[in-house]
Amino acid sequence: MKEAKHKMHKPHFIHDIRIGIGDMCKITGVTGRQLRYWEERGYIKSLADEKNSARKYSWEMLYKVGSIKAFIDEGYTLAKAVEKSELREKEMAIIRKFMAANMHGVEITDEELLYGQIDLGKKKKKKKWRSSVN
Repeated sequence: MKEAKHKMHKPHFIHDIRIGIGDMCKITGVTGRQLRYWEERGYIKSLADEKNSARKYSWEMLYKVGSIKAFIDEGYTLAKAVEKSELREKEMAIIRKFMAANMHGVEITDEELLYGQIDLGKKKKKKKWRSSVN
């Protein structure tokens, strides 16, 4: 019996997650002052809520802030860290689209070491993968 093919996707509730500025600071190690500065510069954005309410951030911003912080910790300037983070986001979007379109299954060969084989179907003619990133 053939197994059902599952589409790779984010859980539907991921867009409903709201992270307060305090939790964002705790999770990422970035100070509130840094977050406000990055927002003023247009590097990140908080969710539009009522005026004078505490800042809230999306799941995607949590990832972006963490990514920027990691690049800064590696020694990059803020501007370069933002640039590298945005490039990484685009690369990951292309990888997700490729995997969703081409992955037929995964076989776990070693659960402890997390090794496995990914079935990408039959070998096709060599071609570049093209994807538009939204």
